[in-house]
Amino acid sequence: MSNVNTLRHDLVDIVGELRSALREIGNEQIPQSAIVNNARDRLHYIATLTEQSASQTLRAAESISDSLHAQQKAAQLLLRKVRSPAALEFLQALQAQHGQALIQVTEIIQAQAFQDLVGQVINKLMLTIEKMETSLAHLLIEEDAESGLLEGPQVRAEAQVSQADIDNLFD
Repeated sequence: MSNVNTLRHDLVDIVGELRSALREIGNEQIPQSAIVNNARDRLHYIATLTEQSASQTLRAAESISDSLHAQQKAAQLLLRKVRSPAALEFLQALQAQHGQALIQVTEIIQAQAFQDLVGQVINKLMLTIEKMETSLAHLLIEEDAESGLLEGPQVRAEAQVSQADIDNLFD
């Protein structure tokens, strides 16, 4: 019987911590039965938005990179044709600026690699939450019933569980 009380206490602590964490991030009106689903849905939403944001940033950075490369080639061709000292100076400065901008765009692209790591961590957390939910469900539902036999009401008073006991489990 002490194992049941320990299990009940541990489950109450887990649900309380999860509820507290969800309350901190802005949702106080979560039904008892939806706490784990809500946490998993939030992680999925964050993973999706992070991936979309990283993809959008990478597309923009690659587009800028392509434009800078094209402008750099055009400036290189003009350098051979222009005779004006002012135009030559401008084109050389433009090429140097393009070189620096390309370095910065490459840094942006490389910095987006964090999204892959964040996505992996979030996916791992989602799997952990799903496993936790499955484990909790298996703990709460007896699976050791003999096949072919119907489960009836508990006859022994010490084996009976009341609705109040179940409700207390989640409070």
